[in-house]
Amino acid sequence: MESPEFQTTLVAEFLDVDQLCHDVQYWDLRFQPLGSIPPDEKIARIVQGNMSRFECTYARFRMNFDQRGAPPQGKVTFTIPGEKLNELWWRDQFTSSSDVLVYLPETELRSISAQDFEVYLIAVDVPVIEEYLERCGFREIELARFPSVFRAPDHVLRNARAVLGRLGRHPRFVDPCSLDALVEELVSCWVMQTGLQPRQVAPSSSRFVIEEILASIASGDAADIRISTLCQKANISRRALEIAFRDKFGTGPSAFLKSARLAQARRKLQTASEAAWSIADIMDEAGFSHVGQFALDYRKMFGERPSDTVKRYS
Repeated sequence: MESPEFQTTLVAEFLDVDQLCHDVQYWDLRFQPLGSIPPDEKIARIVQGNMSRFECTYARFRMNFDQRGAPPQGKVTFTIPGEKLNELWWRDQFTSSSDVLVYLPETELRSISAQDFEVYLIAVDVPVIEEYLERCGFREIELARFPSVFRAPDHVLRNARAVLGRLGRHPRFVDPCSLDALVEELVSCWVMQTGLQPRQVAPSSSRFVIEEILASIASGDAADIRISTLCQKANISRRALEIAFRDKFGTGPSAFLKSARLAQARRKLQTASEAAWSIADIMDEAGFSHVGQFALDYRKMFGERPSDTVKRYS
């Protein structure tokens, strides 16, 4: 039996993207799959709960996703990636399994995650964060001055994953003392890096092209990407880029880009009735020229026709 102080708000595995977006608590999120959804296979597992003044989440996504939205209002959210993460494209930069991501109120979530992405989150109200900052000797300091990404020591990351990992396995062992100690530890690491700029590492040629593609997708310009032009610009072979893309996302750049364009089209179709957009306009804006092929690819990826999406969201 769970601790009477711990309240589980969501424990679910998802086969459907729309249900995933609908059920996730606290977050205003829209997920777009970057690839075909396998039939009858779970695409995500989410566990959420709260205890005392802490809101906790464990999530695991089993396919490539374009994630956008907003974090919980009035809270500071620390996001700890799973230890097996290679890299995550987050707000126009790559982050690693050693980085803690911080969401402040009124900021946005914008990331592209590879398949089998695992993440742990803990959120607390802004006044509570200010209490922790006072413990560290900081008073009346603007949170915006703190970095949105910071590197945490291995022992802090291991502890965060162990404490928050209990959500999915043994929620009765989640206790407020452990959560309090964890947040204090995270805030302490965060404070220590105030004013520091992350070290810039010169990207490899393949990494440069991947970053260009992901930046274009994130800004909604996927239709204008030409892989051959980017390869020529970076002086890299198409095969080298293919290998790098498959290593990171499990698929080639062309298939990934096509999925991103379909996801972009779907995002527009979901609001088409409000904005008075036609399906043809949306298809063209996303970079598709053949109506029949677009409809076929869209249905294969999302399990419905473009017109069905418009009707469901109108």
